[in-house]
Amino acid sequence: MRLEQLDLVPINWSFTALTPEAVGVLSRAMIWIIFALLTAGVILAVTRSLRRAPANAHAAASEVEVYKAQLAELDREAERGTVGQEETRQTRLELSRRLLRSSRQGSPQSRGQGAGRTGAIAASATAALLALGTIATYVAYGQPGLRDMPLEARLNVAPDMQTLDVFIAKAERDLRQNPKDVAAWMRIAPVYFRNGLFDKAAESYARAIEYGGMDEEKLLGLGEALTFANDGSINDRARLAFEAAAKLDATSLRVRLWTGLIAEQDGRRGEAEKIYKAMLAGDLHPTLRQLVSQRLAALSAPAQSNDVAQASPDEQSKMIRGMVDGLAARLKENKSDLEGWLRLIRSYAVLKENDKAKDAAATARQAFASDAKALRDIEAAVNEAGLGVNGQGGQPKT
Repeated sequence: MRLEQLDLVPINWSFTALTPEAVGVLSRAMIWIIFALLTAGVILAVTRSLRRAPANAHAAASEVEVYKAQLAELDREAERGTVGQEETRQTRLELSRRLLRSSRQGSPQSRGQGAGRTGAIAASATAALLALGTIATYVAYGQPGLRDMPLEARLNVAPDMQTLDVFIAKAERDLRQNPKDVAAWMRIAPVYFRNGLFDKAAESYARAIEYGGMDEEKLLGLGEALTFANDGSINDRARLAFEAAAKLDATSLRVRLWTGLIAEQDGRRGEAEKIYKAMLAGDLHPTLRQLVSQRLAALSAPAQSNDVAQASPDEQSKMIRGMVDGLAARLKENKSDLEGWLRLIRSYAVLKENDKAKDAAATARQAFASDAKALRDIEAAVNEAGLGVNGQGGQPKT
């Protein structure tokens, strides 16, 4: 019969021909085989010294054999008459003494065999303990019945069951498949930002602008991410993003805040103070109001000289304290300096001395009791400093 007459069906040896159940069984068997090989390797490494006979036992056995061979050779030399009787007697006596000393120490060969047997027993016991200990530890702390969950399966679980790492991995996978998905870039960018990955957040906002065009949210997100990535300093690229956002909507509170921060960083203190005061005159969220008030208070505090800027932190604190105390002393002599009172209130607030700030506000109210505009400015400074309703609690100082 010829080969081509046989009705042979080719066998597909690839794993793709296996059913999912068979693949699962095979994968579980493979992992146990790997565990077994690793355990065997560890056992061989640990028990290697136990399985070797002691080297000194073999050396002692060789020494006894040498003495016996030397005695036999001496007897042959004596029979041939090549060695004198006296020399033969002395040599035999010395060799016998050495052989006797070795014999008194016991049979090295027997001890070597005993040590070998003991080592084999110890090696077997160690191997058994390692294997049983490994299995017991896995059963106690592992999850033998846990089903496999490849990365693809973890990425496809319900969103409410995803960890942060899985969410980011899924978003990055989707973006690799569709890099022009603007909505996906805008979803992942805030996640990067909240988790301190500012460079990745900036890159995500930049991609969203590239594929979806500019709008206020993207530009502000890009500028903020770049600023935080630069340790809070507004660099040129972030400045361009904020300026572009301002052109789109100059009335946005976020835009106005960053415009004020840019002016403050550039040293345009008057412009920054004007922006902050205008913001505080409107309706702000409490958190934003507190932030703007802090920035305004910092601008209104007495300016530091170069000596202060170059001093140590302790020296700076003392010098600033001296400036504030000097301002307070000057206002006692000249209570008609409204700007001085406003600076003093804000300075005390920056120094976290709210009681002194309230006392200064009470004294200022008394000094300007007949000036409605001045009283409004004082109340605004009190509210900006976060001193409570009307900043009450202090007593006017005379």
